[in-house]
Amino acid sequence: MTDVSRPQKRWPRVLLLIALSLVLHLLLVDWSKRHLITRSAQDDRVFTVELRPVPPPQQPVSLPQARPPAAKSAPKKTAPARRAPSRQESIEPPDEPIRETVEKIETQAAAPAASTPATADAGAASGDDKNAGDGNADGPVQAAGEPANTAGAHYNTNPPPTARLEYDVLASYNQMPVHGYGTLDWKTDGKTYRLDGKAEDFLFTFLNFSSSGDIDGFGVSPELYTEKRMRKSATNTHFNRERNTISFSSSTESYPRNGGEQDRASLIWQLSAIGRGDAGKYQMGAVIDLFVAGARDGEVWRIQVLGEENIKLPIGELHTWHVVRMPKPGSYDQRIDIWLAPQHEWYPVRLRYTDPRKDGDFLDMALSEVKH
Repeated sequence: MTDVSRPQKRWPRVLLLIALSLVLHLLLVDWSKRHLITRSAQDDRVFTVELRPVPPPQQPVSLPQARPPAAKSAPKKTAPARRAPSRQESIEPPDEPIRETVEKIETQAAAPAASTPATADAGAASGDDKNAGDGNADGPVQAAGEPANTAGAHYNTNPPPTARLEYDVLASYNQMPVHGYGTLDWKTDGKTYRLDGKAEDFLFTFLNFSSSGDIDGFGVSPELYTEKRMRKSATNTHFNRERNTISFSSSTESYPRNGGEQDRASLIWQLSAIGRGDAGKYQMGAVIDLFVAGARDGEVWRIQVLGEENIKLPIGELHTWHVVRMPKPGSYDQRIDIWLAPQHEWYPVRLRYTDPRKDGDFLDMALSEVKH
């Protein structure tokens, strides 16, 4: 009896323990829901708020808007250009005595024109080389105002040897002074020649030209002349030997080619060749007549010998013969002054081109170096 009653007493205790265990589990689950799950949800909400984008800041003032005042002050750098009128007065070489000399020579040379034909014939028959109108080695004496025959004139010539001449350039363009440099590159083998010339500064080329041809019985005898001036197109002048004509790329003009004709570049070296071949042609008041073809047409140029001058150049002081070509009254052509140095192969040591249309704008080339 005693063994049967003991198991019956144990069952209520077991059931009580099970009930307590269930209660504890339920309490634990409830606590977890209220504390762990709720906090997690709250943490999610806080994290989401922190990831919200920050509103962009207002645009700052654009820097380029502050630059226009500086840009307006830039043109002030050109202010020195206002001093051009004062500088202009000092860039003109003192050529007033040259101009006066030309006027005196023209007055003296006009005197033979007023003489009778018999007087002129007598002078020619006497062979007086000192006559101011004697410009040709062969042919009659001509008065200063009388146009020379376009047929070639024969001179005793001896072209100078090959050399490269370098120049300092002073120019006036629209009354503004310009400094630059120039070259004359003369090449000859005694039978042919080639001449290339240029005058320029660091920005512009004022004049660019070339001349080529033969050395014959007339002296320097061109075949082709090319010229390019600033702001103008290049032009060609042809001395055709087969058709014996002179023609131009920029005009329909044409002239007969008889021998002795020159272009604007070869003219200088023909004058040099005459000086080396017959220095007696260079006397004060003498004239040398040559037919010269330019860019569009041609005419007889009267070269007047002004006299001997000692001039100061970048290369030093030199003894020279000064000659000038004065354009006809009313002409728009340039005046050309040339200084030839007898002790230096009669090279052109100074050249000056003056334009009468632009208030005396000029291009002056002064010899700085000779390279053989």
